Amino acid sequence: MLSLVRSQHACIERIRSAVRWAKRLVVLVGAPGQGKTVVIQDLVLRTPTNPLCLEGELISDRTDAVLRLVGLVGLRPEGSMHEMLARLQTKHSAGSEQGIPEIIVDDAHCLPDAVLQLFHELTVGAYGRRWSVLLVGEDQLVSRLQTLQPKAVLCSVVMLPPWDQQDLEQAGSIIYPGQEWSSIPSSVLQRYGSQPKQLLRLVDEWDDSVASAPDLPEHEAKVSMVRVSSSWMIGFGIALVVLIAVLIFVQLSDEKTPARTSTPIPLTPQNQ
Repeated sequence: MLSLVRSQHACIERIRSAVRWAKRLVVLVGAPGQGKTVVIQDLVLRTPTNPLCLEGELISDRTDAVLRLVGLVGLRPEGSMHEMLARLQTKHSAGSEQGIPEIIVDDAHCLPDAVLQLFHELTVGAYGRRWSVLLVGEDQLVSRLQTLQPKAVLCSVVMLPPWDQQDLEQAGSIIYPGQEWSSIPSSVLQRYGSQPKQLLRLVDEWDDSVASAPDLPEHEAKVSMVRVSSSWMIGFGIALVVLIAVLIFVQLSDEKTPARTSTPIPLTPQNQ
């Protein structure tokens, strides 16, 4: 797992500030593979309390969400949904004063609308006291919350920013010490800043002769040409070996086949 960089640490502070002061649903959004889960894991590890963490892609409906929350605190799934939520609030202590959400749902963009509405209801105190809830997902999560029926949800949005040059140098100096980072053009960061792992992998394969090129597509084209040429040479070599093996097999088969004796055929009938 990659260590957090400067912009990710700043994102954690914005989350804690939103949880502490916004008093409403907080949403962390970012691109796929940008590192949202890594940020949340670091947030949880540095907290004295234990947030209830759920996986949005595993939750099917409202009842399923409540049962998972109840199970996380060790309560028996008894009574109605309202009764379970009431018992849950007395069992789980609040941590929003320190900027720590009580419930964190990763991949929340996978949740059905009814479950999104449930977490909103928890934040407004529909089942007792107000809960602090952090939903983590992709960009479309915010637009879905704003169009929920019967009433749109107002939420505090925290954007996970893409990496900049300083973030790249901070992470790269740990993974690839001695690497020269100033030669990386800005077009690389603009294109891959939201995909840190792919960005670091690209930098690792960077060649000095290509790094001086003004545009990223030229570098990608050269890398592709090298890969295609290598694949073609490997395929040609395999085909050549197979052809030689077939020729040797045919030659050995001809040598082992016994010579056939010819039988003379008379052109005229023999005299009796």
